Amino acid sequence: MSDVDGLKQDLRAAIDACQSDGTYDDATFDRIHALIGELVPLTPVPRPLDRQDFVASPWASHFAQFGPRHTAGKPIRHVSSLKLQSFNTFGDVPVKVHEIDQEIRVEGRHYNNVTEITTPDEAHSARLIVWGRYDIAQDQPQRYSVEFYAVEIVPPEGVSSEDLREQFGLEPGSDLRRELKPPKLHSDVVYCDEDMRINFGSMGGVYVMNRRAGPGKSVSFS
Repeated sequence: MSDVDGLKQDLRAAIDACQSDGTYDDATFDRIHALIGELVPLTPVPRPLDRQDFVASPWASHFAQFGPRHTAGKPIRHVSSLKLQSFNTFGDVPVKVHEIDQEIRVEGRHYNNVTEITTPDEAHSARLIVWGRYDIAQDQPQRYSVEFYAVEIVPPEGVSSEDLREQFGLEPGSDLRRELKPPKLHSDVVYCDEDMRINFGSMGGVYVMNRRAGPGKSVSFS
């Protein structure tokens, strides 16, 4: 096993060593960050600008620290709201977040966040897509500058749009896709290989993601 493989194995084990509620004690949290710090200089893709086709993929979140340390305890599966998940585009409707994917595709310069959500009682599900476009500047070859321009709630197969509105407490006939005033955000791809990606976000977030095989949820990768 190479040093990189050992570090990745240790990082994944540390991420999986969460407490029963999905949060981390201080020692485990510090170990996750220490392992990330060791991996970052070993990235085989130091300039994602030059390897965009390699970085492009559906990616599943394994560890997501949504901002500075004091918010790091929030697990990927957590209680949230449509308002928070949609940049205030939808109302303050409570939801549960179950999975967070990110889909990067060179064609169309897609940088889409795809979140699997349910009602608080988990009786009904939907997919929330935050549609984004990316650009990478020559002088910042790790930085994906992203404009998120629309938010969409997609019902599962067999569920009508009107049924989804009723299930999630949305106004009858209201738009399920809404335009955004693009917030100016960025994410630095500081590590990327054949199955793991590590990002540092513009708002202090730290993300470890696993490459998904198969088709995308928001766009096709076939």
